Amino acid sequence: MQKSVNGPSSIPVSSQLKEQLKNLMEQRIYQPQDKLPTIRELSGFLRLKQQTVEAAYAALEAEGYVTLDDAGAAFVADKLPKKSAQGIAAKQREETILSRVLEKAKQPAFQMAQGRTKPAILFAECNVVQVQEYAVELEKATGYTVKPCLIKDLEQFASSILNGYYDLVVTTFLHIEEVQKWLDSLGDSDVPKVIGCLLESNLQSIRELQQLPPGSLVGIGGTTWEGAYNFRQSILNAGMTHLELQIGSMEYPSSLDEFLSAKPSLIVCTSIVGDYLKRQSRFLPLLIEDRYLNAQSVQYIQQCVEGRR
Repeated sequence: MQKSVNGPSSIPVSSQLKEQLKNLMEQRIYQPQDKLPTIRELSGFLRLKQQTVEAAYAALEAEGYVTLDDAGAAFVADKLPKKSAQGIAAKQREETILSRVLEKAKQPAFQMAQGRTKPAILFAECNVVQVQEYAVELEKATGYTVKPCLIKDLEQFASSILNGYYDLVVTTFLHIEEVQKWLDSLGDSDVPKVIGCLLESNLQSIRELQQLPPGSLVGIGGTTWEGAYNFRQSILNAGMTHLELQIGSMEYPSSLDEFLSAKPSLIVCTSIVGDYLKRQSRFLPLLIEDRYLNAQSVQYIQQCVEGRR
C-alpha cells in the first residue's frame, strides 16, 4: 500500500463533493447561473447528511464558485474565480498521471512488497450488476486492478484491507458515508481512504424531475427490483413529493407494461429497460439512468493514487 495514498485520516466527504462539483463547473457541464440542486435534494438523493452538502456549498460559495440566495438555493457564479483557469493546466497534467503511477508500480521493490504490478482499488456497491460494470469501467479508464465488492460482503475483504493490499476503496456518494463508517470500525489508522464518485446521471435526473409539474406520474424502471426501489427511495429522500411514482423491473416485465399503460410523464430507467420499452412503444419520454463514472471522478481517483490529494 502506498503511504502517499493512505494516511491517518479520511478525506472529508464534503471536500470530495466540493471538488467534484467544482470540476463540473470548470468543465462547463454546469454553466454560469445554472441552478444547482437544493441542499435537501442533493443530500436526499445521494443519501448524504444535510450538513455534508451544506459544508460543500458553503466552501464553494467562499471560493467564489456559487452564490446562495436567502432561500438557500445555489447557483453557479456568473464568473468563476480566476484561479479556476489553473484547471486547464491541471487537466493537461492529468494525462501524465497514469503513466507515472504505472511506472512507479513497475519498480522491483514495489512489486515485491505488494505482490502485484499496479495500483489496486476495491470498488464497493450494493448492486451486483452495477458494481461489476463500475469495476470494469474504472479498470479500463485507469489501467489499475479494480476488484468489485458488494457492500454487504465488505467484511470478507477486511483481512486484505488491513494487510495493505488496496490503495483505495471507491464507491459512489450514495454509499460513501456507510463505507467510511465500516472502514473506521476496523480500528486501524492506516486503512485506505474511501473515495466517492459523483455520477452525472444523478444530477441530470434531479434536474429533470425538478421541472415536472405537480401530480406528474413518473415510471421507474430498474434492471432489478432492488435498483428500482433504491431509485424510488432517492426521489423520496430528495423531498420531491410533487411526483407520483410507479416502479417496475425487468425481473417482472409485466410490471413495466403496467406503467406503460398508465402513460407516465417521464420514465426513468436503465438502458436495458429502455431497450425493452422501446420495443413496446416507439415514442416514450425516457430518461436513461445508467450510472457511468464521469471523467472528473476518474481523474480524482487518479490524483488520490498519485498522492496529490
